[in-house]
Amino acid sequence: MKKLLVRFGQFSIGSIGAALLNLILIPVTTYFLSPTEYGKTSMFLLAQTLLIYVIYLGFDQAFTREFYSHKNKKQLLTQSIFTPLLSTVVLGIVMCIFASMISKWLFASSQYQVVVYILAISNILLIFERFILLFVRMENRAITFSLYSIGIKFAILMSTTMALFSFEANFITVVYGMLIGQMVGDTLLLLLNVRLFRHAEKHIDKWLIKSLAKFGLPVAIGTFLYSLFIVMDKVFLRYFANFEELGIYAAAFKIASALMIVQVSFANFWIPTAYQWYEQQKPVRYYKNVSDAVMFTIAFFYLAVLFFKDWIVIILSPAYSEAQYIFPFLCFYPLMMTVSETTNLGIVFLKKSRLNIYVSIIALFGALLLNSILVPTYGAVGAAIATGTAYILFFLARTYFSMRIWEGFSVKRHMMLTGLLYLLPIYSLTVKNIWLERGMILVGFVLLFHFYRNELKQILGVLKKKGFNEV
Repeated sequence: MKKLLVRFGQFSIGSIGAALLNLILIPVTTYFLSPTEYGKTSMFLLAQTLLIYVIYLGFDQAFTREFYSHKNKKQLLTQSIFTPLLSTVVLGIVMCIFASMISKWLFASSQYQVVVYILAISNILLIFERFILLFVRMENRAITFSLYSIGIKFAILMSTTMALFSFEANFITVVYGMLIGQMVGDTLLLLLNVRLFRHAEKHIDKWLIKSLAKFGLPVAIGTFLYSLFIVMDKVFLRYFANFEELGIYAAAFKIASALMIVQVSFANFWIPTAYQWYEQQKPVRYYKNVSDAVMFTIAFFYLAVLFFKDWIVIILSPAYSEAQYIFPFLCFYPLMMTVSETTNLGIVFLKKSRLNIYVSIIALFGALLLNSILVPTYGAVGAAIATGTAYILFFLARTYFSMRIWEGFSVKRHMMLTGLLYLLPIYSLTVKNIWLERGMILVGFVLLFHFYRNELKQILGVLKKKGFNEV
């Protein structure tokens, strides 16, 4: 257990560092940009997010799935990266041909074609970034992984900050700064790891690529549907509201996404660990204990964030004050993603990746229905409620399909706690009284500790026993 915690801590360094740098970038940009200009920046981030979910074609997930069972790791890397690279080059050509149309769709103007050209080139570097980081992660080189992750985010932060101080403070300056920073960071990462691609086999292993595609492509379809689910809220705000509402929403989403530090840190540690346990045929109680610990931790973090949510104005600026009522719903994005990493194990262990398609369809349908109902009337608040609800549906669907095909474990407590966490921001939105809100949050803390009283007693007992023995 000590070894696992040390590894988790080492992986967390990179996630914490990257999240902090992302968090610093938010007030830097919101200080210089109005909500309207920030809304245009968010459309670029939307396009980049959509591309990230598409360009890997599921081969990144197939690479991690086969890593421990494949003897020649470098061969697996080069064969896994070939298809995504080829498809990204083709996609880049298509983007360049339709650059004017894409620019108009994103920024309501066709004059920003250069951004589309650079974005197309940067996608190629993103492929290398993804697979190099996966290779390092699967080798459990936690410190190296953390340094690489921090380095890339630092390059983006520095490039964006320098651009804002050197040129006119508008959305296009931020976009260029982010793109250049990402490309510089990825280029350095590639140069530091060029050895991974030296003496690579020049022939294409059709059997291996077919095997990777068999697992990866269903994941890619599910991921594409999931990416539509990711961007839908912003698309609805773009066409049913305005750039100002979109800017406030995007700022709130960035703050909520800071909690992805929990999800990313945990996933970096958990995915290789879970696969190792599966190979070692560990009993189900191991996975249940981890799942319970994760649910307790994310619930505690969420309640703490809700308690201090009015501080969001300090992080952003007074122009974005309405974000404090939006971001609690958006926090369900990282929270539900994190806990579902522990409840969807049946899908990945049994290689039933096609079930991800059903999961994504359920979440996508929920998001589409709720956004179409809520956004035209309630704007950014409606989009936030729709997004939070859709992520809960995503967690429930992922868990349901996993437990149907795997022996699994009980998640009743997960369900009750999720319901409690969902009701609190609804109450906060309707009442808008800071003291009543905080009183309800404290009740939430009491219920959380009540739900996990037996586990907490066991932990305290172990700590007391250990302390007594040391004395």
